[in-house]
Amino acid sequence: MDQNEGNHQWDMPWYDWLVFLVPISLIVGLGLESALGPEGVEYRDFRAVAHWFDPVFFQYNLIMTLLAVLVVPSLALSYIQTMANRKERRLQREVPLERRGEVRRRMGRRASFSNYRGSVWLTTTVVLLGTCILLLFKPVSSAGETGVDFSLGANMMTMGPFVELFENNPDAYYSHLTRSLTAFQFGFLGAYIYFIGSVVRAYFTFDLTSHTFVDGTIRMIVASILALVLSFAFDFIFAGDLISDETSASAHVGDSTESASAAKLSSAENSSAIEDSASSSEEAESTIPASLSLLPVLSFFFGFYPKRALLAIERIVLKVMRNTFGESYRALPLSMLSGMSYAHELRLEREGYDNIENLSNADAVDIAVRTCFSYSQSKQWIDQAWLAAHLREDYPEFVRRTGITNSDELQRFLFTCDRAQVDGVGQLVAGLSTDSAAGSSWKVKLAALKILLDVNTAGSEPRQSREKGE
Repeated sequence: MDQNEGNHQWDMPWYDWLVFLVPISLIVGLGLESALGPEGVEYRDFRAVAHWFDPVFFQYNLIMTLLAVLVVPSLALSYIQTMANRKERRLQREVPLERRGEVRRRMGRRASFSNYRGSVWLTTTVVLLGTCILLLFKPVSSAGETGVDFSLGANMMTMGPFVELFENNPDAYYSHLTRSLTAFQFGFLGAYIYFIGSVVRAYFTFDLTSHTFVDGTIRMIVASILALVLSFAFDFIFAGDLISDETSASAHVGDSTESASAAKLSSAENSSAIEDSASSSEEAESTIPASLSLLPVLSFFFGFYPKRALLAIERIVLKVMRNTFGESYRALPLSMLSGMSYAHELRLEREGYDNIENLSNADAVDIAVRTCFSYSQSKQWIDQAWLAAHLREDYPEFVRRTGITNSDELQRFLFTCDRAQVDGVGQLVAGLSTDSAAGSSWKVKLAALKILLDVNTAGSEPRQSREKGE
């Protein structure tokens, strides 16, 4: 891509720059309000946040918020200006000559901020809202304090069935509210940390697409809600610890009450008992179950690995359904392919290839343009997926015994055997099984694969000739 195209990329519409200017204006305005705003004025809008903290501490939080928000559009813009050009040059060296024009056209459409506009705005908004809850909104339990006054009530998402405690038990109400907010915040924090790592990795591997930002946004939303749901079940999971702590607290109060009533014979003893009762009551009120220290940790890891948690739940449900209703979903997982890591599975799933059957019909150039994987790696996986989709559960055994991993290697082996006038299918069957029944089954499968490979080869030759002519 030449210099003129690079300069053209900087010519963005004025409204695209708002994704930078809006967060900067909000945060700079709050910083000025904190530093220069009048004291003792009661605000009923967002400016009140500037007076909930020490000014220096609040301005430090504003700087962290600004960095957390601006990293999203900054990386997108930087990737478009620099890394997209490098990716195109790499693909031009890798793909076949007849398909280089296609790569140039497709990369030209993708190397524009307009292709990222919607996803970047969405992610920036979600990050701004999440960091505000995490760093700026300070919950308080009474109207006399400075912060978000939850003594006026909370919504059903944060309280759920515990909202009935609002009028019956204000202390328990605020305790459950604090747990819900803690879980929500640390779930968001875990998802945001993972998102930043995935964005930086995608930046340096030429894989930063609009899907990267959308996937990160969904992760932050889903992780926060999962962690919030976890907080509702926390009392049930750790019921023993919570009950024991509450029982011990009640025991302290009961003992202090009995000692107070028994000390009525002496005014000095009565005064002493009252002081003991007050100290015991304060100790009971300040008692926090030790298991609550796990809530931020569990919420963070729910945010960092929400898909693994959902995948584990999905696999358990599928296993139960399979045992109950029989085989209903028999798609082969991508993990069967060599060189396929969990991160690679997630990346291909983001592009719509969530099993081997889908991947076997993919186009290597399309995957190379849309992801960080090279053309040769994409083609190798597609060829492996084609062979695995036809052999299915026999594929691992076939690879282990023959060393042939994909359709291209199988085709070359059979072609070499044909040129040497050797029965290639028979050679493979002899290496796969010594049992006559199993050998017959293998012979039928391999003979069918040979026919399919010959048909595919015959069908691709006219198409390649037309592409060369064009």
